[in-house]
Amino acid sequence: MSKVIRRVGYLRFGRFIEPWIEKGRFERLNTSLKKAGMDISVRAYLGSAIFSSFLIGILSFIVTTLLAILVLQTVDSTSTTESWLITSLGIGLVIALICTVVTYVPFLYWPQMKAADRKILMESGLTSTASYLSAMSSSGVPPDRLFYSLAGEESVAPEISKECKRITRDIEIFGYDILKALRTASERSPSERFSKFLDGMSATITSGGDLTYYLTAETKALMKLKEEETKEFIEQLGVLAEIFMIVGVVAPLFFVVILAILAVISPETTIGSVFMLTLTYFLMPILLTIMILLISTASREV
Repeated sequence: MSKVIRRVGYLRFGRFIEPWIEKGRFERLNTSLKKAGMDISVRAYLGSAIFSSFLIGILSFIVTTLLAILVLQTVDSTSTTESWLITSLGIGLVIALICTVVTYVPFLYWPQMKAADRKILMESGLTSTASYLSAMSSSGVPPDRLFYSLAGEESVAPEISKECKRITRDIEIFGYDILKALRTASERSPSERFSKFLDGMSATITSGGDLTYYLTAETKALMKLKEEETKEFIEQLGVLAEIFMIVGVVAPLFFVVILAILAVISPETTIGSVFMLTLTYFLMPILLTIMILLISTASREV
């Protein structure tokens, strides 16, 4: 998001939203922004959304109106200039409203989508994170330095490393103690599994327990859970492979044979050719794209 759009949106448009924010109307969006890791206030985000929608609406209105005038002059040469102008303005206004809404609505759902993406990345790297923290804790490293060390190791778990940078920022810049920093990170985490992991560390530190023992036990539990998820993924992959064989190999061959037989029986019909073209250039690419998306989504969750 451009800094200019964010600044203008916050200063010019954000003030109109401020009373609604104070009433708690956008509390869900505020939570989604925190879980998505987007360091921006609700006022700045919604102000930027409104400003961006306003700009897109104006641009689409100008472009659509000019194009409509040119098209109407070419198509309908009998009408007056006034009628061309009124019709073009009407078309431009409708298109501008549609473009404004289409631009604004995704802003409301983008934080939720980004938070869901962060959840997958966090949970996929949680096992290696617990193992790393366990090894560091066994060397006598204090809890706050554990996260400082992990913040610089993006190869272990990139998304969790970013969260560790925020924990370190809360401790070193905002003056939080380790317990408050962990509690804050747990509240803004999109992953319930990662939140429970941080809550367990906080409880262990508060009660004076053995943090190394807790991290070791969590590592073993997460490894077992990872093994179960991997087995489940392999089973799902087997099912998807069978579906791919049916949809991508067996079904096309079956239709080719059937259509070849129909072509021999009634060579004058063109239905077979139309169906083959539709199957080859429309249905098969769509079905195979869906299969690729399913496999990609399933593999990211492991």
